[in-house]
Amino acid sequence: MKAIIFPGQGAQYPGMGKDLYDNNLSAKNVFLDIDRLSGVNVTQLCFFAPESELNDLYNQQLAVLATSLAAYAAFKETGINPVRCLLSNGVNVDFFSGLSLGQYTCLYPAGVLALDSLVRLVKKRAEVTQKVSLDCPSSMLAVMGLERNCLEALGKKEGFYLANINSCRQIVISLKREDLEMTKNILLDCGAKIAELKIGVGFHSPLMMKAKKQLKDFADNLEFKPAKIPIVNNVTGRAHIDKDEIKKNLIEQLTSPVLWQDCVEFMIKSGVEVFFEIGPSRVLRGLIRKINSQSKVINIEKTEDLKWKK
Repeated sequence: MKAIIFPGQGAQYPGMGKDLYDNNLSAKNVFLDIDRLSGVNVTQLCFFAPESELNDLYNQQLAVLATSLAAYAAFKETGINPVRCLLSNGVNVDFFSGLSLGQYTCLYPAGVLALDSLVRLVKKRAEVTQKVSLDCPSSMLAVMGLERNCLEALGKKEGFYLANINSCRQIVISLKREDLEMTKNILLDCGAKIAELKIGVGFHSPLMMKAKKQLKDFADNLEFKPAKIPIVNNVTGRAHIDKDEIKKNLIEQLTSPVLWQDCVEFMIKSGVEVFFEIGPSRVLRGLIRKINSQSKVINIEKTEDLKWKK
């Protein structure tokens, strides 16, 4: 069994996607479509913007989405169909999933949202989360070396939230920007290793409550359809096809922890042996190896990656 997974924010880097744009017409057309549908020159952002501009909270969401969907369009030409289980080259695909923003990327290939609706939804997500980040500045820290129950207890005491359960070795927390230096010192004193994420806002925590309501109101006006391939959801760590469940979980994801370890373990227990990580960077590859070193991850982000062998 195989699964297709998409990366989230933080995977962006200057120049991402340009190789596919230059060498694959399907990928190029995705970039051009997203430029047109979003009213933003996403192509320019991905290929030529400096890192500081690409890391802007608003820009990074559309940029990662565009690069991931462009890579998926190129990948489809190797034989994949966006319907369950049948690839012309003999490879079965049984699940879609993604980390944080990657959960949104799933919606188009799984047939849940049309491309224009998905672009509008992600653009709205970018707008409302950026506004919250300005009204109440917050951050995210990757924490290595502390157990989940220890971090939960510490978070209740110090006022931070568990945002991403990425693996038993890495948990991401969200916190107010004003508490950043104090929290860093506390975690270091506890023996943890820490790294600040290139995201700029405290996703997947109560800090996003205002954004959640605005995004829900917007999503309620979009036409969601049942998934053609089950989507393994960040909020539940389980597979969903029902359109209402998928929409509900997308909105809940803003304020609820991303259970990435649960998602990966669910897919592995269901029989998945190979993961196709489609989009920029290789963040998910590293996390999956920490969860289960036996799982195979094939990355698709450049033209040369399209020569993967089944």
